[in-house]
Amino acid sequence: MYSGSSSQLKYRAYVDGLRAIAVLAVIFYHADLGFSGGYVGVDIFFVVSGYLITGLILNELDEGRFRILHFWERRLRRLFPIFVLVVLSCVAAGWFLYFPADYSKLSQSVLAQVTPVSNVYFYQDSGYFAQGVETKPLLHTWSLAVEEQFYLVLPFILIAFHRYSWRTIRPAILLLFGVSFSLSVYCSYWHPRANFYLLPTRAWELSIGSLLATISTQRAGNRWVAESLSWGGLLAILAAIICYDRNTRFPGAAAALPCFGAALIIFANGEKLTSLGKLLATGPMVLIGLISYSLYLWHWPVLVFFKYWAVKPVPAGGRMLLLLLSVGLAVLSWKYIETPVRKRVLLKKRSHFLTLIGTGAVALICSGLAVYEWRGVPARIPPQALQYLEGTTLAEGGASPVSIRVLTVKDVQTGDLPEFGDTNKNLPPGLLVWGDSHAQMEIPVLDALCKQHAVRAVAATHSQTAPLTGYQSRGEWSLNEESEAFNNAVIEYVRSQHVSNVLIAARWDMYIASDKGTERLRQGMVATLSALQSSGARIWIMRQVPKYDWNVPKALASAVLHGRDPEQLGRPLAEQRTETKLQDPIFDGLAQQFPRVTVLDPTDSLVDAQGRCRVAKDGKALYLDEDHVTVAGAMELRPVFERMFGDVARGDQ
Repeated sequence: MYSGSSSQLKYRAYVDGLRAIAVLAVIFYHADLGFSGGYVGVDIFFVVSGYLITGLILNELDEGRFRILHFWERRLRRLFPIFVLVVLSCVAAGWFLYFPADYSKLSQSVLAQVTPVSNVYFYQDSGYFAQGVETKPLLHTWSLAVEEQFYLVLPFILIAFHRYSWRTIRPAILLLFGVSFSLSVYCSYWHPRANFYLLPTRAWELSIGSLLATISTQRAGNRWVAESLSWGGLLAILAAIICYDRNTRFPGAAAALPCFGAALIIFANGEKLTSLGKLLATGPMVLIGLISYSLYLWHWPVLVFFKYWAVKPVPAGGRMLLLLLSVGLAVLSWKYIETPVRKRVLLKKRSHFLTLIGTGAVALICSGLAVYEWRGVPARIPPQALQYLEGTTLAEGGASPVSIRVLTVKDVQTGDLPEFGDTNKNLPPGLLVWGDSHAQMEIPVLDALCKQHAVRAVAATHSQTAPLTGYQSRGEWSLNEESEAFNNAVIEYVRSQHVSNVLIAARWDMYIASDKGTERLRQGMVATLSALQSSGARIWIMRQVPKYDWNVPKALASAVLHGRDPEQLGRPLAEQRTETKLQDPIFDGLAQQFPRVTVLDPTDSLVDAQGRCRVAKDGKALYLDEDHVTVAGAMELRPVFERMFGDVARGDQ
């Protein structure tokens, strides 16, 4: 006999309380209202789900009444109606709010919902913590796909081992746990995205719950042992929620803390509840737990669509109101759709329910295909808004004259650098542009000036890599450990090729944030200028262009949709000056310390007659995202660079 017995299936209110902790952690994390590790709520859900579903299957196997079709029908009744409602609501909301590229992307994720493979789709599409995920209202469905994939396999495992001997079930689950956990730890180092999204590296979390379901309900006879285990489990969960963040190597070994924390709470609360179990079983916690599935489905699309509509960051109070709206939608969905369908008050007959499933699947397929085939239906959007949206592509206004390719240390050491300006190979390089992606964006205007003044120029750029010797950059797209070697090679190139002018440009505030200050940047700048001036080069340092907390082309297009003046979205000059004061310690006194150094400021070239930094001009976006200029934006910087080209053209020494 299955050791849990039928008592295992008695309703346990504290489990709904545990669900409440899980869903609250997730929604507060997504709303950026604290709890930097709140994403572990999903892992708690996995443990709880594995515990409940495995217990249900084993109990029915013991009683000889388990039927796989009945099991899957129950799962579909529990999950599918609200799921289809939320997905179709996203399609409808996207029609009114999304621009074509994002709407087309949404349609692809809708098609991925028809079968339980959305986790595979999002694995191939982007990382969970990557930039741009806040335009994906169905991203959170990856976890539902993981669960359903697990439950497509689990019943057959339990049936096979139950027929042989129920005593073999626990070792089988332990084996599944061990293999999956080992794979997860390995992949957390070498394949982090697959580790996060895919079933093989997540199955161990669900199998923890499955193991609990094979243990007797009379677990901890000693009251104080039970209390210690229960509260210890809560502390483990809270430690993960509070201390983890998006930089934590996850899931892997780090996921063991919240998962085993949830397992300890379940293990310690048998027929008699601990004090924590009683707290979790209180009315408010139980209610949140009961609506947790609907709340999980609704909260992310609500946040995503409102942020998309607002364009600019939503204040904390607004985000809290959005969560309250999500709670309201969840209560209505749970009361009038989820519960009646699950309890067969609605759609009592299987045939009626299967008709609903078929209709819902067809609706998802048709809506997804239609939007995808029509490329996001651009006819919905006014032409002026579409023109602003062209700024989101790097080639807006004409392709960059320099191939933006990823350079390696070897490329610099061998002198294999992209060239622009005058193509006469007999000329020595009169200008080297050195920096990160911000330097890349300035090349169109520099190319025009170099051609005008017959200057041959080269570029040594790499994303997220500060142009400073002795400085190691850190970032997803940077050279990281090779950044110092890259920068040293650039300096050696300047010396060996007798480059007469060097322009240094970067997004300086990004490195200030990663270093939590300017001291290391200042030291790197001084060391870099010393090395360059010993080569006889003239150095020009470009401060960064104004940056924004919102995507500029989308904000401009949104302004058109809502009848606002798009060219009034830029930051007031006084506000910009205040923000850039944080960067002043990097540049202060450099011109006095190094006579052949000039610091350039692009801000004045972007200020309009009203004293506002421009983000658009003549119907074109000057930025392609939050901080990178378009070709049109780069051309606005021409007055800044013209002051240096008298010296550059002469090869002034």
